[in-house]
Amino acid sequence: MKDSPTWIVLVHHLPTRPTRLRVRVWRQLQKLGAVAVKNSVYVLPWSDKTREDFTWLQQEIESSGGEAMLFRSQALASATDTEIIAAFKRDHDASYARLTSELQRLCNRIMSLGRQALGAPAQLVALATEVDVMQSEFERIDESNYFQAPGRAKAVAAFARCRDQLHAAQGRKVSSSSRVQAKPAPLDAARFQGRLWVTRPRPHIDRCASAWLIRRFIDPRARFGFVAEGGKLRGGIPFDMAGADFSHHGEDCTFETLMRQFGLEHDAAVRGISEIVHDVDLKDAKFGRSEGPGVNAVVRGLADAIRSDQKLLRESEAVFDGLYSTLTRGPVRNRKNAPRKRK
Repeated sequence: MKDSPTWIVLVHHLPTRPTRLRVRVWRQLQKLGAVAVKNSVYVLPWSDKTREDFTWLQQEIESSGGEAMLFRSQALASATDTEIIAAFKRDHDASYARLTSELQRLCNRIMSLGRQALGAPAQLVALATEVDVMQSEFERIDESNYFQAPGRAKAVAAFARCRDQLHAAQGRKVSSSSRVQAKPAPLDAARFQGRLWVTRPRPHIDRCASAWLIRRFIDPRARFGFVAEGGKLRGGIPFDMAGADFSHHGEDCTFETLMRQFGLEHDAAVRGISEIVHDVDLKDAKFGRSEGPGVNAVVRGLADAIRSDQKLLRESEAVFDGLYSTLTRGPVRNRKNAPRKRK
């Protein structure tokens, strides 16, 4: 952000009834990460997105019988820029601290389960789902972390510990000796044709990208199914599920696991997508890919707009087709493994 940011300000007055409107508006302001500078006066850093967010909220308030006004300002009489920025950081530090505490408790539960002969599969699935839920909460907080609240670092570290413990409990921990062993031969994609691939409902970036990789490079006639925690589909190949061969292995997300097991890492564009997916999915900034936030925003937007999981996978294919095309532009272009055109 600039030293003297521009603010978008929402001033509103809500009717005493219905009371649920007050709760709804308050929750939406919290979700947006807005800071109160006076009673019923909230601010966000100015951008096209924050202006749109506040405009939608203004319309909701007015349609419910309230009053709301938006304006843009470079200075506020009720608080200095320094005070507002400090309030943003303070609020986000508190949110990150709550999440870190929850992650630490979850990590302890995973460690306890991991001591029980790698744990019960159904319990591991439930714990993996909890990690996913907390990741969604992290992404929500992170989206409005406009001024780099320092508490974020502890939350990221807590996530890394949780993931490590989960992988260890699943029996997927990579030992130092295994890293120096000879690389295994890639799997033969011919043995995986016309198969049913199964994963959890409401896919996010790792599962959407993995489905794209499967259909474009491994199994062009792939079908996809979805099962609840601990469920199975007869004859289905599970991916991104607890205990599955095609899931998180060591430091790799599911997309990376599929890429390596099928010998696709020689394709620079696929490798680039794997780095983007890794950074978004594991939140460890291992590769520092600048495309991550944008790709994540597009996929999350599709997930918000599309209720059908099958349709979500189909629609998200275009995102990764476009990303692949962009990443293949350059002096070296691997056309042998280019995505197959849709019929």
